[in-house]
Formats: sequence, structure tokens, C-alpha cells
Amino acid sequence: MRSDAVLRSQVVDLRRYGLELDRVRLLMLRALGVKDVAFADELEALDRAIVALPSGRVNELARRLALGLDEVSLLWTVIASSHDPRCAPHAAALGGADHRAGASVALHVQLYGLDPARARQLALRMHEGHPLLHNGLLLGDERTSPASRVLRASDRLADFAAGGDALDAAITEYAGMSSPPGAAVLEPAHTRLVDVLVQTMTGTRATVMLEGSHGVGRRTLAAIAADEARRPLLDVDLNRVGRTGAALEGVLLALRREVALRPEIILLFANVDRLVEVDALDGGRARILSREIDKLDVPVILTATTGCELPLSQTPLRLRVPSPSAETRLALWRRSAPEIEDQAIEEIARRYQIGPGTIASSAKAAEVLSRARGGANVSVRDLVDGVRASIAERMGGLAYRVETGERWDDLVLTQDTLDQINTLIARVRHATEVLDRWGMRARLPRGTGVAALFSGPPGTGKTMVAGLIARELDLELYQVDLSRVVSKWVGETEKQLASIFDAAEAGHALLLFDEADALFAKRTEVKAAVDRYANLEVNYLLQRVEAFGGVTILTTNMDTSIDPALKRRLAAHVVFWPPDEDERAKLWTKMIPPTAPREGELDFDELAAAFPDMAGANIRNAAVAAAFLAAAEGKPITGAHLQRAARLEYRSMGRVLGKRDGS
Repeated sequence: MRSDAVLRSQVVDLRRYGLELDRVRLLMLRALGVKDVAFADELEALDRAIVALPSGRVNELARRLALGLDEVSLLWTVIASSHDPRCAPHAAALGGADHRAGASVALHVQLYGLDPARARQLALRMHEGHPLLHNGLLLGDERTSPASRVLRASDRLADFAAGGDALDAAITEYAGMSSPPGAAVLEPAHTRLVDVLVQTMTGTRATVMLEGSHGVGRRTLAAIAADEARRPLLDVDLNRVGRTGAALEGVLLALRREVALRPEIILLFANVDRLVEVDALDGGRARILSREIDKLDVPVILTATTGCELPLSQTPLRLRVPSPSAETRLALWRRSAPEIEDQAIEEIARRYQIGPGTIASSAKAAEVLSRARGGANVSVRDLVDGVRASIAERMGGLAYRVETGERWDDLVLTQDTLDQINTLIARVRHATEVLDRWGMRARLPRGTGVAALFSGPPGTGKTMVAGLIARELDLELYQVDLSRVVSKWVGETEKQLASIFDAAEAGHALLLFDEADALFAKRTEVKAAVDRYANLEVNYLLQRVEAFGGVTILTTNMDTSIDPALKRRLAAHVVFWPPDEDERAKLWTKMIPPTAPREGELDFDELAAAFPDMAGANIRNAAVAAAFLAAAEGKPITGAHLQRAARLEYRSMGRVLGKRDGS
């Protein structure tokens, strides 16, 4: 609800707006030589009515921008010519077709009958750096001279002069006024950050960089601090702004206009790191944004993940927003889903280390899913699926969730390989005990995550084991889609990877990079620009894998192509060897389930000996093909079906069949 004082002020501004436009209209009629109008009496009456009004927002704007009387009257002339349908035809008649878009200094001089000295002085003042033009309140063609330049009042200025407070239409797609949530759950560390922000916002110029993971509550803390400082917060999402410098400059001009009209405002630029990452080639937009921030006379808050650098003239105050503790997450979940029983909600809070923003979006997604499923209340399944939906949205289609149907019993590996896998699982499962209670965290150079490389020929079970590890550790398995991650645009690959790692860290996910040699190839000597940027991509990947707090598994058929620096960062390098004859026989046995009909003796030892180059995936393909061959004939699976299917698979592998297999 708006206060009575605000409403009275708006009524006064709207009244002044009408009177000022009436005066301009009369001046235009007089300049056109219209007869039978008592211009002197009517203009005098309008002047008396305007003077009798309390000082309004346009007068306050004039004071802040140090505008003279002639500049203020010019402002009203331009507003009337641009936005009053009664004045527009008169402006066109006086100034010609070019004046249909507004009014010029020459037209204004004609209307007010300014003497030569005042006319020249006004034209000199209306240069490109004039505050009305610099701040985008008045718009004009810079290619024409100040005296003849046609000026148009921005829609936001006209609305402001009439008492309106609607946000500039040029930025509504990218920005909005932000307000704090009804009942935020803050930890002591967050409360201290709010206190620092409030102190920073009391001045006119300050730049703060709020760092933290996505959804951790950076923008929420800024909104709370702005509310406590009793200043409006304008939140600008740089992710939504077009990728060109021109698009960013258009948004910044609208923001400059908003700041000029509302100097009490605080600006928040969200996702600055995304803008910087995309600008890896030349940093064009980062420089444009930095120049604008350096000129602003209002507090500016920037949000980024970590280590984001802008070429600002003064180093910003960097504040790190910590991830919420398990207790805080539990309180947030209880508030978002009060109908879920305590034990289930505690498990969700423990499992998903996400911030307030992601919890809120996940709860909303759970409500939608519950309604779609016809449920009366949100269930645990709805909440888990809501979290998955939020994580998938943040992945942006760059990685997809993989369900694992296999079991550990389906594996046929050597004991040494199984020991390596079990050690890897133990490293993740007992991380808290070893790193925190035993004090080993201080011995790690950067991150506490676990990265493993699975190498070996195709079909030896690398991807299958990754899925089994994820299920064993109760993690979501996301496989990175390299076809969508790798981009020809410089910096775009790093941006995509940053989104994946950020989402995976919050979403309790295991990241799988299949065919990892495509991304983690050895760095080469720089002989061309493309080599430089390819090396930068590998450097970035190495840093993110090391800093990542979760589990990363990379698979490759060519481990010699992997950069040596990655191998030094690995918790494990598991080599998957091709199965020997005994292992192949076990694989053949496991591939035919007990429920499948069979006839006669199935000699799996003979199959293992006859097709020595088959790995687990090839044997699986052959077993499935044999089942379909049998079903097509309406018969149970026989040894002949298995032989036929094995020969087909062997041919598809490009292998030569010998006499031993009956060809």
C-alpha cells in the first residue's frame, strides 16, 4: 500500500504535468499565428497555477542535475512534443517533418522568444555530455548539431514527470525490483554479511562482489540488506542480456536513466561471472560494464561464483556467501514442505547440499509434479523429482541423468580391479572421518573431491561401473554430453562446464565424462591461436576437477592421450583389461537370465574360446540378439542361436571369423 504522502505527491506531479504541457501547446499556437486566443491571459493563468503547486519531482531532478531555467523549460517542450498528441501536430507544423519525433533547441527558442545570448548559451549547453542526454532522459541524433538536433523525451522520463514509477520498459525483460522473502532463515555468518552490506549501502558509491555457489542466497542477502537500509534494489540478470556489446550498452543506458531519476536506488548485477567467461576472447562486454560501474554514483552489488575479475578502477569489496549448513537446509525444507515427515525431510536436507534459491525452486517444482500426478499433498518422491528437475534445469541439457539397472553381481572383473573400485568408494564414503576428524583436509592442495580415470578397450565395463558406484554412494549420475559442451566459440566451452560443475556440486551428483580424451587431451606447443585457446580449455578443466567437491569419473579408450597434469590429480586410475577366457565364460553365463527359456545345453565355455576378442558389451549385444532370434522363430534360446548372434557381433566388430567358430 502506498502512503498518503506518496499519493498526494503523485497527484501534484500529474497536475503539474498537465499544466506544463498546456503551456507548451499555447506557445506553439501563438508561434503558428493562431487568432482569437488570449495567449497572454491564459499563459499568465497557467504560470500562476504552476507556481502555486508544491515543488515536484521534476524540480528535484533539475536540482540534482544542476539544470537552469531554460533547460527545464526545454525539457517540458520536448516532453510535450513527444508525448502530447495535441502538441505533436503543432511541432511538426513549426519544425517540419523532422520534428514529428520531438523538438529541437531552435524550436524551443522560437516558442519562448529567447534573446540571442540565451539561445546561444542553451545550444552550447546541450552537447552530448549534457546530463539529460548522457543519462538517456532525452534522446537525439548525435550526428546533427546541438541547435538543430531533434530531441525526444524517453518514455520513462515522461512517465516520471507525470508521477509514475513504472520500471523502464527497455529493461523489464532483464531486471526487476527485488524484495526480501517473508521469513528468511539466516545463519550467523549470513547475518554478519547483511550488516556489512547495510553499512556499505549508506554511501553513494561502493562496489561489492558477493561470491558463492548458485542458489546459495546471494541475491536474497542483498535484498534483505537493501530493505534494512530502506533503499530500493534493482536486480539485473546479466544471463538474460544479449551477447553483443550493443545489447549490453542499451540495458546500461536504461539503467543510467533509472539511476538519474531514482538516485536512492541500489543496483545489483547478477551472474557477472557468466558475462566474463563468455568474453574470454577480448573481454569487450566486461569492459563496457566496468566503465559504467565506475561512473555510477550509487552502490553496486555484483554476484559471481568465485575468482571473477572485472577491469574496475577500484577493487570491489569481496564477500563470500557460505553454503547453508545441514540445520539451515532442514529448516528451509520444513518451511517449504511442512507435510513431509521429519525423517524423510532430514534425509533430503542431508543428501542435497543446495541453497535457499534451489530449495525454493525445487519445492515449487514438487508442487507442480504432485498436481500432475493427482496427489493431494506433496510426497517425498515429488520433492526428490523436484530437486532433480531444478538440477537438470541448471545443467541446461549439457548433461543428462542416467539410471543404472545393473547390479554388482553382473560384473566380471579381476580381484585387483575390484579392490581399486572398492578403495575409491571408501574414499568417498569415509571422507568426513578422514579429512575432518583425522585432520587430512589440510594436506590437500585445493578441493576435497574425488576424480578417477577409467581406461581400457571399449565394452570392458567402465561406464557400467560408474553407474554402480553412483548407486552405491546414493549419488545421482549425470553423463556429460560432449557434443553440446564443446563449442567453437572462445570461452563458451568453459561457460558450459562451469554450469555443469556448479549444478553437480549442489545436486549430490556424480559427473561422468565418457570418452574424456576429447576434453582432457594433452596440451600442445602454441603454434596458432587455436592451440592457445585449446590449452586454456584444458587448464580450466584441470582446475575445476581439482576444486570440485564431488565425484568425477572419466572414461577413455586412449589413456596415453590424457594430459599428465590430470593424472597427478586423480584419486584412482583403474585399468579395465579385456576379459580372459574364464571371464568371458562367466559373462556369457550372466547374460542369459534364469527367466529366459532355453533348450539343450548352452556351452558358454565354447563361446568364450571361439570368440576371444569379445568384451562384456559385445557379449551382452550377442546375448540380446540371440534372444530376439529365438523369439522370432517362436523357440527357446539354443546354442545355435548364440553361435549365430556371436558371429554377427564379431563381424560388426570387424573381426575375421575362422574355422573354429563354424564359419
